[in-house]
Amino acid sequence: MCGIGGAWGGRAGERVRRMAPWLMHRGQEGVGYAYIRGGEIALGEPGDDAEGALVHTRYSTSGEYGVQLQPVLAKYRDLEIAVVFNGTVVNYRRLGVENPGFDGDALAKALAREIWERGVEQGVISVYSKIVGAASLLALTPWGLLAVRDPRGIRPLAYKHLGDGVVFASEDVAIEGGIEVPPGLAFLYGRRVAFWKIPPGVGKICALEYVYFAHHATKLGGRLVLEVREALGKALAELETEGIDVVTYVPETSRLAALSYASALGKPLVDAVVKNRYAGRIFIAPPHARLPSDAFRVVPELVRGKNVALVDDSIIRGTNIKTVVAKLKEAGAKKVHVRIASPPVRWPCFFGMDFQTRKELIAHGRSEEQVRSLIGADTLKYLPLEKFREIIGEACYACFTGEYPQKLDIKQAEAELGRAPA
Repeated sequence: MCGIGGAWGGRAGERVRRMAPWLMHRGQEGVGYAYIRGGEIALGEPGDDAEGALVHTRYSTSGEYGVQLQPVLAKYRDLEIAVVFNGTVVNYRRLGVENPGFDGDALAKALAREIWERGVEQGVISVYSKIVGAASLLALTPWGLLAVRDPRGIRPLAYKHLGDGVVFASEDVAIEGGIEVPPGLAFLYGRRVAFWKIPPGVGKICALEYVYFAHHATKLGGRLVLEVREALGKALAELETEGIDVVTYVPETSRLAALSYASALGKPLVDAVVKNRYAGRIFIAPPHARLPSDAFRVVPELVRGKNVALVDDSIIRGTNIKTVVAKLKEAGAKKVHVRIASPPVRWPCFFGMDFQTRKELIAHGRSEEQVRSLIGADTLKYLPLEKFREIIGEACYACFTGEYPQKLDIKQAEAELGRAPA
């Protein structure tokens, strides 16, 4: 998972530089750029005279932590391209690339080779026919900006035509509105203009994009993420049986679900849990930087002696929620009732999220009661899968169900995506 953006035409360099802050909720380990000027492709921050440019905000799911590995500059014979992508390629070691450093490196080098051997259209189709995983990508080529939406639509991509060019980004909020690229559609825009289809599967946007990852002002599947999160919170309130005095939440992406949950119950929503705005998103930080005890504080006056409903969007590793529950109790909360606006995450993601082993998931192989005990809550309720599906619609639910959109061997995938130590 990460954020990608690209521009071709007037002010391409400026346009990608302005996208970067609007993509950093998708990746905060680093920001990388590439550009083309005078027919030459280079890595580095683009100037205003760049003909085309790329930006990548990194949330690592492959390769070393804490370094900026994209864009990748790949050369095959006389062809040079720069590539950024969003997703994970499980079988990157089997794409026919010698000594690939990580999945983005293998993807870029395979793409350069296949485009040289087969031409742009057939080269792209050939690469995607081999990939196990998910990949929405942007690439600078000698002919223009290449954009490809993941064939199953698991990872998002949007575009917008401007008077003097075109822009692409993982989310439309980064380009001030736009149109979603359909799953399996490829564009080439520049010295050549073309579009073509990669044989797609059924479109299945990642359900966690709605729950946590995407910006709430983004549209996915034609719906505002904000509205989906509100619907999840309202549905969660329909399950409530405990006596709740106040509602609070784990900042920030659970706020909308908490707001609609509180409204449906007629209870006050209080900002009892505060987060250091400079701490970034703990879930997408490298392991050594996941320090919730430093990131969160509790306002005792808002919870002391009260039955508190603590709303969160999901529980993955349990890193944040366990810390916040403890801090609420230390602040004097009478009881802490944890409410999760999604089902239990019991299975690894191999399609763009960095939880790629079963052993790191707090809910894998455990009952809800066991999870409740581990996080220290008085009660724990998740949104049932059936209701969750009803609200989200067609999507990838693999991390909740273990039913993946592509056939794969879980044990082998866990081994293939082994990470370097943090």
